[in-house]
Amino acid sequence: MKSISIGIIEDNLDFLASLCGVLKENPNLNLTTWNSAEEFWADGLKEWDLLILDIGLPGMSGIDVLKTYHTVESRKSLVISSLQTDDAIFSALRNGASGYIWKSELDSLHDTIQTLLDGGSVISPSIAAKVLLSFRKPQTTLDPLGVGVEVLTPRERQILELIVEGDNPQQIASLFGTTVGTVRQQIKAIYKKLQVNTRVQMLKKARQFGIF
Repeated sequence: MKSISIGIIEDNLDFLASLCGVLKENPNLNLTTWNSAEEFWADGLKEWDLLILDIGLPGMSGIDVLKTYHTVESRKSLVISSLQTDDAIFSALRNGASGYIWKSELDSLHDTIQTLLDGGSVISPSIAAKVLLSFRKPQTTLDPLGVGVEVLTPRERQILELIVEGDNPQQIASLFGTTVGTVRQQIKAIYKKLQVNTRVQMLKKARQFGIF
């Protein structure tokens, strides 16, 4: 069978040993590990079949890794963490994670990995409950004049963040491997959803409503 490359970013050495012990039950899994996000980036970005990572890493967080790693949409990642806050969970999912499970849930890890590799998503039941609750909440935020602000898609949020950082459409298109025209259309969609007409208004509105 084809070897499956898996990268793992985990700073807890005891848990990392346990995780690798479970994964090595499948001889077709080729593992590479790092103890921090900085080590991961210093090793040079490669194409992994699956990236497994924790959120609460020393230095650069797992969320920071996901934001950059998932500028290529086809990449797959699985968060295995003890962090149960809504902010950690939804930030991970918004920034491209295909799955989010607790560190106590390694019994079905091989099934989880296969599901992700097959193009599916896996989240713990308690996380699924949080996600369902979020869909039941209003999906717009009202500005002081009562005007609704639609929720941006994950890609639109990524583009908005890059604009905040000073990138232009050409740079964003190059980063995402798409055309400038596509990026401009996505920026137009952001303008429409935030109900603004200029870049300055867009950045002000984004900060006003806590998008960043």
